[in-house]
Amino acid sequence: MKEFKINDLLTVKLEDNKTIIYISNMKTLQCKYLLLNETDGDSKKEKETSEKLSIDAQSKNLNHSLELIDKNDIPPEVEFWAHSSNLQAWYEHKYDTHLLHSNLAFPLLKKLSQAGDLIAKQVFKKEIVKRFRSGNLSVMTFLVKEGFLDELSIEESDDLFQELDLETYKKLQKRLSETEKREVFII
Repeated sequence: MKEFKINDLLTVKLEDNKTIIYISNMKTLQCKYLLLNETDGDSKKEKETSEKLSIDAQSKNLNHSLELIDKNDIPPEVEFWAHSSNLQAWYEHKYDTHLLHSNLAFPLLKKLSQAGDLIAKQVFKKEIVKRFRSGNLSVMTFLVKEGFLDELSIEESDDLFQELDLETYKKLQKRLSETEKREVFII
């Protein structure tokens, strides 16, 4: 079994050819797949622009093919080291949630904060506010839907909604209602 220790609380292990994230020696999450950046020699300007975007913003332009299949061309050990490297960079950049997809970054950040990671405790709420203010509707929807705004005080979350322009507010409400409709089961 391969193991990569990022800090005292965060460890990545390769178990049965699956990359598993541990926090405080407790199995926390499984890394499902890698997003691949397929470039075709884009212009320098496009490359500089993409480097400023979060993984969430870039994910619509990345190759999601590994998400759809169980077996892929990347050996499990290579995938393990890629995930480990990404998590190491995330840690070294003080858990900047732009560096990981929000559906991984925020749950991990919350669990690390709860486990006593001092850096995570310092940045958790700041990252929620920063990413909500970024205006990325997918991230904003995720933060609301998964209850991360509940980590803020009522005043803080109210302030975030009051800062929204009317158009963004309407788009967010539409996204939230669409996600609710998709989760309704008719019997």
